[in-house]
Amino acid sequence: MKLKLNLIILTATVFLFATHLKAQTTSPDFKPSHLKAAEQYLIATGVSAQFGDILNKMVDASSAQIPEANRASYVKVMNAFMAKYFTWDALKDRLDKTYAAEFTEDELKQLTAFYSTPLGKKVSVKSPILIQKGMLLGQQAVADHRPELEQMMKDAFQADAAPAQKNN
Repeated sequence: MKLKLNLIILTATVFLFATHLKAQTTSPDFKPSHLKAAEQYLIATGVSAQFGDILNKMVDASSAQIPEANRASYVKVMNAFMAKYFTWDALKDRLDKTYAAEFTEDELKQLTAFYSTPLGKKVSVKSPILIQKGMLLGQQAVADHRPELEQMMKDAFQADAAPAQKNN
């Protein structure tokens, strides 16, 4: 039951993440200079160089929720999957469009100028660390209240099953 619940929670999280990304990447056509400004911003922030490291930290952080017996396989599969589909080269154009949809070309140029400064570079270096710490805090919050979450899921699943049982 615990493994099944973990898989349901993981699947729901991946689904929500994927649908959120799809919603963000649906965008109008942008001028090439706007997309280039987005790319330059991503390079200035270090996203392009840190892409693999960020994804490895995400996999490592998410693996803490997987039972110990399955953790090594989970990490191996997720790393292989990420190496295939979640690389800078595979996602760069989509990321450019995502940022171009949120910022004007001028704003992207201003952000690039900031991230080229010493303080901007420090923010770039510290952001992945802070994101990882934030993810760990979130995981700890779930772990601290896991019995309550499991009971809520169990109650919800039983409520879902109840109408089907009445119809039989």
